[in-house]
Amino acid sequence: MERVAALVVTFNRKDVLIHTLEAVMNQTRKPDLLVIVNNGSTDGTGEFLEEFSKTHEDVEILNMSENLGGAGGFSRGIHYVYDKGQYDWVWLMDDDAIPAPNALETLLSFYNSLSEKKKKRVGVLQNQMIADREKFDELLTRPQKLKARKRIFGMFVGYLIKTEVIGRVGFPREEFFIYSDDAEYTFRVKKMGFKVYTVLGSYIYHQDWLRSDRVRKWIFSKPNIPPWKAYYNVRNGLITFENNVLMKAILLLYFTWDYLTWKIVKPEVAPFVRRAIKDGLTGTLGKTVLPGQRILPGEDICGEKDS
Repeated sequence: MERVAALVVTFNRKDVLIHTLEAVMNQTRKPDLLVIVNNGSTDGTGEFLEEFSKTHEDVEILNMSENLGGAGGFSRGIHYVYDKGQYDWVWLMDDDAIPAPNALETLLSFYNSLSEKKKKRVGVLQNQMIADREKFDELLTRPQKLKARKRIFGMFVGYLIKTEVIGRVGFPREEFFIYSDDAEYTFRVKKMGFKVYTVLGSYIYHQDWLRSDRVRKWIFSKPNIPPWKAYYNVRNGLITFENNVLMKAILLLYFTWDYLTWKIVKPEVAPFVRRAIKDGLTGTLGKTVLPGQRILPGEDICGEKDS
């Protein structure tokens, strides 16, 4: 039987992490190993995980000395599992994702229903993400047929990747910090000739911040996210397509409009988007803006340049 390691990355979200870990440990097809990357949490997550690992077999905790972001956490975690050389798949998810009880079993059942020729071409199987909790709970009661559709982008939310593929593609780009690391990684997987599928009926619940809480003014609307997150969303989007002239040009136009919209809807976000465009075009990477940061050096709270 193929061996699966589950990988969860967490930072200061102990209350939701508990539910994610329960869902992973209660799978109808349990993972053979659960690795939890604790990104330097300060909310008691470390103490909770220490006790959790004592009462659950096949659980290993990686404690980071600082917050490496989702990109850093997944990169370190995947590296850790890959170096063990004992697992055929790694199943990735955020600390606020809730996989259905049969989520992993359904992914593997779909894979095992394929011919040997098609199996060799599969690189990633993705759970079907449901953003509405009521819909998620209702879908669990419905019978589902095993089928899948190809993906353009991948998300590290129920992302099952072969370790064989990791060996050929490498690891996520840690310097992205947060956002777009999964999309960029999936492009590399596909560039190597592997297929990426969403397995329909293999559900995972995860709130979609793009569609949930929103800020509106006149005809304009934007997701209600803090400025520092908007920065990484824009910067990393541009860097993901740094070698694709057409897509980079399209994104530049979109993010320029995005910047003008933020100036109307939530002015304090606009300077972060402007800086993100600049850094994205120059290829500036790393944790250049700190989590929680609300003002950039040389600018006031509304994004005006200090005199």
